[in-house]
Amino acid sequence: MAPGRKQLSTILIVDDDPSALLVSTKPLRDAGYTVLQAPGSAEALKLYAEHPDPIHLVIADVFLPPPGFQLSVDRNPYPRVNGLDMVERLLQDKREIRVLLMSGSPSSELQDRGLVRAGLPFLKKPFTSETLLSVVREVLAGAPAAPDQKNAPRPGHGDVEWVD
Repeated sequence: MAPGRKQLSTILIVDDDPSALLVSTKPLRDAGYTVLQAPGSAEALKLYAEHPDPIHLVIADVFLPPPGFQLSVDRNPYPRVNGLDMVERLLQDKREIRVLLMSGSPSSELQDRGLVRAGLPFLKKPFTSETLLSVVREVLAGAPAAPDQKNAPRPGHGDVEWVD
């Protein structure tokens, strides 16, 4: 970052596609944001828990990599779950964060399957750098996300729906 340039928010991008991480990260860094990356929910949850500074926005792909061997989702503090379940876990811990979900699938289709919810911003892939920056500014200017009480993660219900 250039000297004298104001430090903007810290953003965590969670996506298992390296090219999607690059396409998302570069314009945000060029705009002055601090960008952290995670290839899956387990890595993102751990990074969020251990990062010493606030993370202001989490941008998460809805479909994240399925688990290999995984202990029970209930006893594992960093489980492999889909993007919405990961976000709900962060919000249940009383985290004050903003959230942006993204996917190549239409949000209406994902909402019908319970993978996105009303009230959380959604970005359809592919997107341009300009669209990403505009949506990020809008989300950061808005109120933090609130947990979804009726669909909060429940013991035994954190299993992921994986789509090939």
